[in-house]
Amino acid sequence: MLAAAGVAPLLVYLVVILSTAAVVSLVFHRLRLAAIPAYLVAGAIIGPGLLGVVPSAEHVASISQLAIVLLMFGIGLHTDTGELRGDLASIIGTAVLSCVVITALATAVALVMGESAPAALLLGAGVSMSSTAAVMRLLQQRRELRNLHARLAFGTLIVQDIYAVIVIASVPLLAAWHAAARGGDAGLEPSELLAKGAMAVAGVAAIIVVGRLLLPRVLFLAGRDGGSELVLIVGAGSALGSAAATAALGFSPELGAFLAGFVLATTPARHQLLGQLAPVRDLFVPVFFVAVGLGLDVGSALGAWWVVLLALAAVLLLKVAVVGVAAWAMGMAGPVAAMAGAILAQTGEFTLVVVGVGASRGIVSAEAAAVMGTVVGLSLMLTPSLFYAAPHLARLFVRVRPPLWRRRLVRDIGARRATAQGRDLLAIVAGFGPIGREAVNRLEQAGFTCTIIELNPETVRRQRGLGRRIVYGDVANAEVLHEAGIESADAVLLTMPDHEAMLRACQLVRSLAPTAFVAARSSYLSRGMQAAALGADYVVVDEVATATMMAEQVAARLRLRVEASAGRSTPAAS
Repeated sequence: MLAAAGVAPLLVYLVVILSTAAVVSLVFHRLRLAAIPAYLVAGAIIGPGLLGVVPSAEHVASISQLAIVLLMFGIGLHTDTGELRGDLASIIGTAVLSCVVITALATAVALVMGESAPAALLLGAGVSMSSTAAVMRLLQQRRELRNLHARLAFGTLIVQDIYAVIVIASVPLLAAWHAAARGGDAGLEPSELLAKGAMAVAGVAAIIVVGRLLLPRVLFLAGRDGGSELVLIVGAGSALGSAAATAALGFSPELGAFLAGFVLATTPARHQLLGQLAPVRDLFVPVFFVAVGLGLDVGSALGAWWVVLLALAAVLLLKVAVVGVAAWAMGMAGPVAAMAGAILAQTGEFTLVVVGVGASRGIVSAEAAAVMGTVVGLSLMLTPSLFYAAPHLARLFVRVRPPLWRRRLVRDIGARRATAQGRDLLAIVAGFGPIGREAVNRLEQAGFTCTIIELNPETVRRQRGLGRRIVYGDVANAEVLHEAGIESADAVLLTMPDHEAMLRACQLVRSLAPTAFVAARSSYLSRGMQAAALGADYVVVDEVATATMMAEQVAARLRLRVEASAGRSTPAAS
């Protein structure tokens, strides 16, 4: 009907995709299943294999490309090299070792099944990746982010995401290899390919260097002169510009988007950007996964159902075993290693990205892509069950201690953690104006450890230079609150004068930290009552506080004056 009325085809397809994705994901939510399989199922339903409402993924290719660019930009922003030092060395070792071993074993199996070497490598690499979205969401819901197995999973996911970028960047080389192996024209002679590769690598290095030198300064000026809106524009523009630059160099746009996020991950605006881009990303990412579902050959997957089930069982068992053994070899105790293996056993969104890119280049066959897409969907559906089974699996290995060659390191790390756990009470203070500064000073004198949230980049830079812990961003931004440590906060003080931001923050803080003591400042009594209704435990109304303080001071001063007068008149009377 919309098409007959002259509506643009792309708009019609978007209406169909988003509507179907919403209905199917609602059903999956009621069944307590993950959202990504719902999007794949929605794509399969409206795709050419069943209803044929959307003829192919090419009809929404531009939106799908934008979605994956935003997704990779967010992954880059999450990848802070500062988090990959110190105690996390064993975690990163676990991630690297498990990725290499799983890729090698899965590649060998794919070769035995008749896949070409380039296709087998892509499929093996895809199997090694887990779902960042599903795992982190479940860890957050279960309030396990601070646990050791959760930190191990998070570090492994970061490395897997970086690995996905490397694999995607290598697809042009794998495509040339695949064409040469099939007797076709690889497009370039080896010397030409090497020269072009060297130029491309130099171009990527130049993007990183220029980004490191230029982008932090531009973001600082944007935050100082234009506020958070201009920061968002600069961040999104850098992601799209870097994606276009790497595409021009012969690499994938996804690599450029990741590099832009990676460069910005060291700037104070990192978490503010993550929170601002999240709604846009969350809108377009379903379109990407529905587009992947459009390309699934449902008939082939159903016809080879036994292959799908065998592959699913093999993937889950392989990843539980390899991740668990790798974690143990890097110093983790048996229960922690077993839990990490269980919660990372599924394949994920970047499995679909890698296989999809390989299929679009003709490296991976349509049949293999269909089987892998079905395996991904089923494994994501099983992820909540894997989380449920993880503690039971851990009990079987409770007597397994870390290996001899890692026990000293584990004792040292444990001692440092035990020292760190004896912390002061943590207070998050939003806003560092006169009221915020005075609140921080008094709380620190009372023995609190304070983290400040501030939107003025100049203040952030100055206070960091003084050694304070301060986060740039809006307190009504969930990513900013997570960076400030909202999960372990004992108190949150909202001292900024922006009433709308204060009300949004009250609601968000209460949802993220149900037990934290929330104190808010308001200039008007009506807004103070709204803040209390949204979760504030204590509200200071400027008007009432001023009147109360004035009355107390007047009463105290007059009392002293009367007492002084009475003291002077007593000798004369006697």
